[in-house]
Amino acid sequence: MERRTELAQGALSYVLDQGLVGLSLRPLAAALGTSDRMLIYHFGSKENLIAEVLALANQEMVRNFDAPDLHIPSVPELVRYAWERLKDPGTAGTTGLYLELCVLSIREPGRWAAAHQRLRAPWLELLRTALTELGVPDARVPVLADLILDALDGLLLDRMVSPDATHADAAAAAFADLLE
Repeated sequence: MERRTELAQGALSYVLDQGLVGLSLRPLAAALGTSDRMLIYHFGSKENLIAEVLALANQEMVRNFDAPDLHIPSVPELVRYAWERLKDPGTAGTTGLYLELCVLSIREPGRWAAAHQRLRAPWLELLRTALTELGVPDARVPVLADLILDALDGLLLDRMVSPDATHADAAAAAFADLLE
């Protein structure tokens, strides 16, 4: 594996564990067994490193969501499937990072909003494609995809911060039922 790729993968693991808030190159470099200067050498800037880490996180999120052989028969089943994938413990790191970016893009839109939109875009595309395949009228597809993603984002945030996740799970099931 090329050193830059190795460092980006290591940085992703670090960010999934430590988060983006307060990310500093020196502790990151120490965790990766290198120096902050070598990180700048390989990525050009902290912002480029973060962009690459977020691109890797996005690839991982999409890979966890996409099931090309899966036949989803209805919009409610699409919501149920998406909810199961989002709450899967194996995706907790990347979904947590996605939600962290949501919050950061509110606090510092000039710095984080574009990254948040890049992370959100593939999810919307997956939902739009699935909705189109389910026969949802073209005019409703973008709005319904936004509604589904926004509702699941909010429920996921609630599930991650609540001591009892069952109410968020029940709300997700009720939301799916409403789309019957």
